[in-house]
Amino acid sequence: MTRPSVAVVAPLSGPRTAWGAALLDQLEMIRAARPDAAEWHVHNETPEAARTVADGGYAAVVGHADAEGARRALPVYRAAGLPCLLPFVRAGAPALSWAPDDDALARVIVEGALALGVRELAVAQDEEPAWAALGLAVAEEAGKAGLTPGPGGVLAVLAPQDRFARLARGTGPVLTPTDCGLASFAQLCHAASDRDVWAVHPRMCTVHRARAAVTALAQALAEAPALRGTALTDAVRACSGALLTAEGTPLGDGWLISRLPWACPARSPL
Repeated sequence: MTRPSVAVVAPLSGPRTAWGAALLDQLEMIRAARPDAAEWHVHNETPEAARTVADGGYAAVVGHADAEGARRALPVYRAAGLPCLLPFVRAGAPALSWAPDDDALARVIVEGALALGVRELAVAQDEEPAWAALGLAVAEEAGKAGLTPGPGGVLAVLAPQDRFARLARGTGPVLTPTDCGLASFAQLCHAASDRDVWAVHPRMCTVHRARAAVTALAQALAEAPALRGTALTDAVRACSGALLTAEGTPLGDGWLISRLPWACPARSPL
């Protein structure tokens, strides 16, 4: 029987290239481990990619690192009856996602500041729109919690990991979103080596989420190559190493806060 074809939508350029690289690395591993499961066809994540994929006769699509792009693409995939697997972002049912809830991140950062026993929270953020929006959300949550803006408590650095050094200031504790699955994690660790830094990180890093998605899909197709549509989505859910809810999100998944050296399971805690 002809192997089913799968579309892989990955950012091959721009600020999310690291997520694309992580997905393609896991794709190469699954190709080696299960060479007969599927034919994998890589598409650059562009506004036109969804329509190209929907018209391509694929069994499923996996990828997308841009949340807004994934939300715009999902109705196109839904209309085509195409199962959609999202390791990095959430777009809503019927897509399956292994990503943490980004809407909860601002609240978790503020809860982290409160747990550190401070009454002030300063924010230093990158200029990219997504980080600016997170900065506004953190400020709003901080106000609700009774934290005041100021340099005397905790600093929240909201930026890509390789830009931490540009924004870190003062000598107090720092909260910053991290992902040990990205190569830039090493740059963050180096820049933060003399700081009291608390990492706000997902339970599953980028690498583990990409691996979970492609492994579950490859297993489902290897066991039943003819599956399509809702039946294939259900089979992927059943094969997922992380238990997914009825809404297609990880059960009990979310954000953890730990000292930076504890954020990566590959590193030995200090």
